[in-house]
Amino acid sequence: MLLPIYGDPKLTDTSFRQFLLADRRNLLLAGIAIAVIIVNLVIFKWIYPYMDITPDSESYLTAAAYHLQADLWPVGYSRILELQHSLLRSETGLMAFQYLCLQTGAFFLYFTILYMLRPGKLFTYGAWLFLLINPLFLYLSNYIITEALFLALGFTWFALLLWVRYKPGTLVFLLHGVVLAVAFTMRYNAMFFPVVALGAILPARAAAWKKVYAIALPLVLIGAFIWYTSYQTYKLTGVRKFSVFSGWQLANNAMYMLPYIAYDTTGLPAHLQGLHRYAHQFVKSKLFNPEEATLPAGAYYMWTQNGPLKVMLASYMKKHKVTDSYTGWARVSDAYSDYGKFLIKKHPLAFATHFWLPNVVEYLRPGTEMIGNSNRNKIGTPGVMRQWFRNTPVLINDRFPQLQPFLMSKYTFLFIFLQLAFIEEIIRFIYLKRHKYVALIFNQVMALFVTFQLVHFCFSTLAAPVVLRYQAMLIVLLAFGVLLLIEKNDNTPIWSDTAEPVPDI
Repeated sequence: MLLPIYGDPKLTDTSFRQFLLADRRNLLLAGIAIAVIIVNLVIFKWIYPYMDITPDSESYLTAAAYHLQADLWPVGYSRILELQHSLLRSETGLMAFQYLCLQTGAFFLYFTILYMLRPGKLFTYGAWLFLLINPLFLYLSNYIITEALFLALGFTWFALLLWVRYKPGTLVFLLHGVVLAVAFTMRYNAMFFPVVALGAILPARAAAWKKVYAIALPLVLIGAFIWYTSYQTYKLTGVRKFSVFSGWQLANNAMYMLPYIAYDTTGLPAHLQGLHRYAHQFVKSKLFNPEEATLPAGAYYMWTQNGPLKVMLASYMKKHKVTDSYTGWARVSDAYSDYGKFLIKKHPLAFATHFWLPNVVEYLRPGTEMIGNSNRNKIGTPGVMRQWFRNTPVLINDRFPQLQPFLMSKYTFLFIFLQLAFIEEIIRFIYLKRHKYVALIFNQVMALFVTFQLVHFCFSTLAAPVVLRYQAMLIVLLAFGVLLLIEKNDNTPIWSDTAEPVPDI
């Protein structure tokens, strides 16, 4: 009988807790990781004493300061800001909280993989180092945006998916459903998570009623959040709508084709005639900036002040005497959604050519966008932020202004490399027939990695312009997958039929 040369062939019946606490190597890895994380925080906060912002930061802080129950963005992050503010009114405290949550989620996924797959030294120490010396985690945690906490929840959710495949049970299904729902309250990007989850739940070794429970729980929780948000939006604006932002995003995506299509009103609903006419006039006028109307530059048609969406919003608010901008956004959102759908249905090839295909390119080599440079030293500190944090300055200066652009720009190349390496290793894995000689759980884990990447690709390239911060979770999963596959492909792991399975908890 040939024993596997990949991992430890003599697995004992240890629980996950024992695996973490009773194994000297794992205790050492965890202990050193905690120490390094603390050192990372100290050094980073010496370089960047204050948190950075994006245009979204003011919205999150305003929703937290005024206890808004509905806003342009999901309010889950604002609730966290409120809680943190009630305990500690400190920028350093918020940054540290976000970074520690992010690393906790990442290491929960890391140790879950160690426990289930028992990988070799390349993954054990390579993935460990990657998590600890990853400056992207620090920079994302230093922004008042959802990215860090959403990543923490994303890593935790994916680890729970692995537990669903390995040991499905009521508690695992419960935790999975709650974490997925909470992630959805942070970022609407989590709306594709349930699709990925089906790849773990449906083939799980569990009773049919448990699978129904596992699928239904997050959907019920998310449905309750959608209903509550829609109701609160109705109370504020008179419009019963869950995502005010979605209509704007759809119209923006569709408008990238406008410079390349002829003006045509055939089949256009009457309430969209004015918007359509002005949109075509705008892209042919001096107000239109082709250099900014690109996907890497962001949602140009949504944010430019002289653009069709903002001009029509101002016209609507003036005509109907609306003074609250959120109410204005909500009331025109359905019309913008209709306009986006009209353009896409009428010109599907133009949409694919001028939005989807360029977005695919951006997906493969995402730009750094807002995290490529410090923003606060350029645009100053919003008033709500000065009220939220004590003793925070209006303007800040970076000690090393070129450090962030230098480091963040390297992630575009890293992401390109990881995508190519993952595809190459998957092909080698199949070509060498390694999938026939590995433990079943390894194939299941790889299947989830591939499923996540495929669904993430479809959602990302169709939903909105792609930027680096939206790819952070995938960067880690690709790095993990590449390390695991290299170990498998560079060895010849032949398992016998009597090889011991990975132990239960």
